Amino acid sequence: MLKPIPALLKSFTILLFFTISYLSYSQLKTAPVPNWVVVQDYEEMPDIDENDIAFGLLTLLSDEQIHVPKRQQYIRYVKKITDNVGVQDGSLVSINYDPTYQKLVLHNVNILRNGKTINKLNLSDFQTIRKESNSENYIYDGSLNATANLSDVRSGDILDVSYTIQGFNPLHQKFSGAFILNDYQSVGKIHLNILSRNSLRYKLLNSDYKPKISNRFGLKNYSWVNTNTEPPEFEENTVAWQMMYQTLFVSEYDNWEQVVNWALPIYTQDSKFSDALNDKISTISKASEFESLRIKMALKFVQNEVRYLGLEAGIGAYKPFTPNKVFGQRFGDCKDKTWLLVNMLREMKVKAYPVLVNSTYGKSLNNVLPTPKAFDHVIVKVIDSTNNSYYYDPTIANQEGSYKDISLPNYGYGLVLKEGNTKLEAIEQESTDLVEIFDIYNVNGIGEDMTLNVTSVYRQGEADAIRSVLKSNSISSLNKQYRDYYKNFYEEVEILEAMIYEDDTIANKITIEESYKFNDVWTPMLGDESKIGISFTPYSLYNNIVFPTEKDRKTPFSLYYPIHKKHKITIKLPRAWGITSENEVVNSEHFEFSYKSKTNRPKDIIYLDYEFKNKSDHVPVDDFKEFYDDTKDMESMMSYYIFIPKSAAKFGSVFSTNKRSKSNNSNADSNEESSGVSAIIIGFLVFIFLIFIGLVLYIIRSNRKYN
Repeated sequence: MLKPIPALLKSFTILLFFTISYLSYSQLKTAPVPNWVVVQDYEEMPDIDENDIAFGLLTLLSDEQIHVPKRQQYIRYVKKITDNVGVQDGSLVSINYDPTYQKLVLHNVNILRNGKTINKLNLSDFQTIRKESNSENYIYDGSLNATANLSDVRSGDILDVSYTIQGFNPLHQKFSGAFILNDYQSVGKIHLNILSRNSLRYKLLNSDYKPKISNRFGLKNYSWVNTNTEPPEFEENTVAWQMMYQTLFVSEYDNWEQVVNWALPIYTQDSKFSDALNDKISTISKASEFESLRIKMALKFVQNEVRYLGLEAGIGAYKPFTPNKVFGQRFGDCKDKTWLLVNMLREMKVKAYPVLVNSTYGKSLNNVLPTPKAFDHVIVKVIDSTNNSYYYDPTIANQEGSYKDISLPNYGYGLVLKEGNTKLEAIEQESTDLVEIFDIYNVNGIGEDMTLNVTSVYRQGEADAIRSVLKSNSISSLNKQYRDYYKNFYEEVEILEAMIYEDDTIANKITIEESYKFNDVWTPMLGDESKIGISFTPYSLYNNIVFPTEKDRKTPFSLYYPIHKKHKITIKLPRAWGITSENEVVNSEHFEFSYKSKTNRPKDIIYLDYEFKNKSDHVPVDDFKEFYDDTKDMESMMSYYIFIPKSAAKFGSVFSTNKRSKSNNSNADSNEESSGVSAIIIGFLVFIFLIFIGLVLYIIRSNRKYN
């Protein structure tokens, strides 16, 4: 039964509701366009091919203007709805801002229809919500979205929206930023205008547009305009770190040393460590006399016992919480975990520094202008007592092995926050990410089933990755996932024994064992159904090797790196098989590949040995055609096929042959013909032998009768 709510509680609830509603509403204001804004015109029918328009929306104008001294950013966009499918997105106005240091001022929300302007700016239509679009990554920045779903929006309408966001992050006293001068589809006009008291450095990638520089309001005015823009061309396997768009960098920073000097006061530890944190540091210090083990113990603690969670509202996007706070709450984001680890190591007399990196564009950092905004992640640099340097990512959990062999993503370049540092530093971390697969196939008979026993050995970074998978999934679910994986190669797959694994954390090696049964593995040969066969594939290599489909290339081709895999296949046959040994090598400038096959004829066993190792993380355009040819050579060796004529299988003949995938079929045919000729010769010799035996018996009988 529902209990009546007390009158006081009712009043409080109603008051709270209206207070929240008022706060959300009062954060939005309207005002005319600021007088420092240069109003832009645009073409309603720009010179853009209609076939290039996607989602029923065409951007006619994208206008961004920044007044650096006022710390204000004016935005205007004009979009034309070219098809009814564009009405849904075209009706939505969504503006993101950080309420801890920014205010949102709306200027215009208009619809142009048949030459008339319809005013759609109504504050009561807007809702202010906390969206937290990055919450799936455990990052909460506290930003708000002011959204409005406009009524009566139709195909053919032009939506014209403008607003100003007032306020920059208070930690940024010098101006810098990156701007895109084209989009994923053509835009009628893109305009960028910056008013600054100081001279600005600028650099534009993938374009040679020059700014128009003038003076307005006693300030320097920089203006860029791009009309009827062309989208970048994305090819298959484009490298993630390459900046494909026309990207403009603008900065008041003269060099990277100024960025270091900006960051050092942010990473400052003034307060004393708490008793609890001191106790933890003391426990680690006393646990081993070896510096290497103390480094590893501190790293493991921060990685595994301080969970990842980012509260990044306002200055929290750049400034870490204190080590005491992070240690006490047992959570933090990359900069929090980094700063905790750095302070723990320093307390143990180990040199350690925060390093600013970019998790996506790290290899391109040497192409951008100095700015704190070039980075989105923080890691740790450690210099041990032998003066060797190592890098660690405190946000990666469950890393094992020696402190010298901890794997690290390929971050490219980083900025070490150390007094006096003047440049970016190449981050190089060697890791033997070796994977070895041992497959043993038992072919029980021609036309019968086949079993497979798999032993997989993962080392270093690959062991860390598979350890994460093993910890995050149940064995039952992994059994099903692995079984489904093998169904890509064989139709009927049965698990004979549940997966088992062994984790050697000292050597950072994980060994996994699996066992399967495959039914109906003998299938008609493609193109010749008079034969049946089975294929055997080094499937582990296919997981990380991408074979290009086009020979012409305009951008670098991305490679999975580092990768070193050995896949050994043992095939136990039910009878002798007519095969030949092979030894092939492809030594490309960007990878090494080898394939060997041999037999143990007395035991009817085939041994296949594959090895692949990448030498780089991408292929430059100039090397691509040679790389393409090399991968085709490698691809021709990536599958092994044994087959036998159906007639031979039916009568139990020992005749059989083999071939590699994509090898010349005539070789197999010539083997069959030569085997057929051999059979005729053998038959003839047997016939002669029988006649000879008959003749001998006849002579013996005749002699007995005579005697």
